[in-house]
Formats: sequence, structure tokens, C-alpha cells
Amino acid sequence: MAARDRDTIAVAGALGAYLTTVLRPARHELRRWQIEARSIPDPVLRRHALAALEEKGLNVEAVAVFATLAPRASRRAALGAIAALQIAIDYIDSLGEEEAPAALEDGLQLHRALAAAVTPGAGPVDWYRFHPQGDDGGYLSRLVAACQLRLRSLPSQEAVLPLAQRAAARCGEGQSHTHDAARGGDELEGWARRQGGPAGYEWWEVAAGASSSVAVHALIAAAAAPGSTAEQAALIEAAYFPSIGALTVLLDDLIDLDADRAAGEHNYIAYYPSGEAAADRLAAIAAEASAATAQLPDPRRHAAILAGVAGFYLSAAEAETPFAGPIRAQMLDALGPDTRPLVAFMRLRRRI
Repeated sequence: MAARDRDTIAVAGALGAYLTTVLRPARHELRRWQIEARSIPDPVLRRHALAALEEKGLNVEAVAVFATLAPRASRRAALGAIAALQIAIDYIDSLGEEEAPAALEDGLQLHRALAAAVTPGAGPVDWYRFHPQGDDGGYLSRLVAACQLRLRSLPSQEAVLPLAQRAAARCGEGQSHTHDAARGGDELEGWARRQGGPAGYEWWEVAAGASSSVAVHALIAAAAAPGSTAEQAALIEAAYFPSIGALTVLLDDLIDLDADRAAGEHNYIAYYPSGEAAADRLAAIAAEASAATAQLPDPRRHAAILAGVAGFYLSAAEAETPFAGPIRAQMLDALGPDTRPLVAFMRLRRRI
């Protein structure tokens, strides 16, 4: 069988597994946490939690695709951990859009919940120490505990979770510094340069990659596979940070570019001097990301997930604006022909 045919089968297999074993449970998790969010005592925190679930629920459905990397026996546990973690990320992200007296300290403290979520046995702390509100009725701590509970049952968690904890801490710091930059803070570049990105990456590309949650989700899936080693986990982290992570954040910012400009929000695409420069770099990062998946366990499934995540963003109507359209075209060429049917599927999914 030709490599091209095997790639197509891998994409079809990933999509089939997602539709039959992942999508419905992911929606169940969203409904479950909506019920939890409605019981938050503080009206401001309750509004943010419900808005995050309503407006960013597709994020949870999108990252749930990583559960297809897990064996069937542990897939539901992996999915529960992935969903709880992403819901916490989206909730804290919504809180980060508020004005706060100590905004960076507030963001860093709230985001400590992410590393705790992938550290079974870590106890709750005062996540809201620097936040204007704090009475969430235990909502964030329950998200953390739900992720921890699912992770305890995964067969390779001891080998893999130390790197997941590092990736989660990096994601939280990146998102905190990104929100701080939106308010005029000047620490993002220095923080990004300290992350040690590979040669050829601009500092904002490293920052984008660090801010992404996909490395953590991929590592959770690896923890669900019996026999996963620390060495394999290191390969997964190296593939997802910065290239695949950067690609997801840059594509997200691409489709949000006009809205972010209108709102005065931070946007990583805006660092590029031109649309042509952005198109060239995103295509190069996409090619590097595709090459990185070839080094991983089950490389075709990782490649299929990369195509699916890219397809999620490239299917948005905002990806076809005069500025974004040429970038979208180069991305589709860089990622290969299997991405196009996924874009069509995701476009249909957005309408359902």
C-alpha cells in the first residue's frame, strides 16, 4: 500500500474514532460542567464560567480529538481529563480578560491550577488570591480534581506526567503573559526568549507555542497508552512545542485578527510585518510540524490530528478574508491534500 493511501486511511480512522467514541462523551462533559457552573455563587465568576462553556465549547470538542490517540480501554478516562483541563483553561482565559489590580500576578496564580490538574495528589490552593472575586463554590478546584482523578487510572502516568506538568505550567505562564501584553505589559518578549525556542523561530512564535495547550493533551493521551516511556514523552513534547502549539495559536489568532484589532486585543499574527511574511512563516511551521509527527509513536495518527486541528481553524469563515485567504491557501498546500476534506467536514460541523 502506498504511503499516500496509508495517510488517507489514518485520517479516516482518526475521524471515525472521533465521531464514534469521542464527540458524544465530549459533549456530555460540556453539559456536566455547565450544570456545575450554574451553581457558582459569585455572579461575575458564574457569568465567566458559563460564557466560556458557551462561546469556547468548540475548543473542548476540538482538543477531544487527542483522546483518539488513547487505546479504547482508557480513552474515556483520557477524554475526561482532557475536557476538564481545557474547560479550566477556557474559564481562566475568560477571567484574564477582566481588569485586575495585579493582573499578571492574578493570571499566574489562577493558571497554577493547570499544572495542579495534571499532578495527581496536588492539593487545592487559593487560585483567586489576587483576583477581585473568589467565591466560585469550588468550581475550579473541582475541575482540577476531575482531571487528577482520571489521570490516576492511566497506565503510563508516572512516566509521562512530569513532562505534562512542565507543559501545563508553560501554557499557564504563556497565557498570563499574553493577557498582560494586551494591557500594555512589557514582559512577554523576555519571558518568551527564556523558553529556549529552536533556531529560526521568532520570539513571538515561541510565545505562541508555549501558550498552547495541545502538548499537554497529547501527553495525557500518551499516559493512557500502556508502555509509554519518558523518552517517548520527550519526543511528543518536542514535536508539540513549539511547532504544533505555535501553529494552533497562530491560526486561532489569524481568524480572530479583525475582531482583536477592533477590540484592541493582543494578537500574535500582528507581529508579522506583512501578510506575505505571515503566510511564509506559517507554511514553514506547518511543514516542520508535519515532519515532527513522523518521529512519534503512531505517527500517522498524530499527523491526522495535526491536519484536523488545522482544518478546525481553516474551516472558519474568517480564514477566507482578503488578508487571511492567501495564508490559508499556503497552509493547505503545506499540510497536504488530506487536510482539505477535513476542512470541508469542519465547515459542516460549525453549521450544526
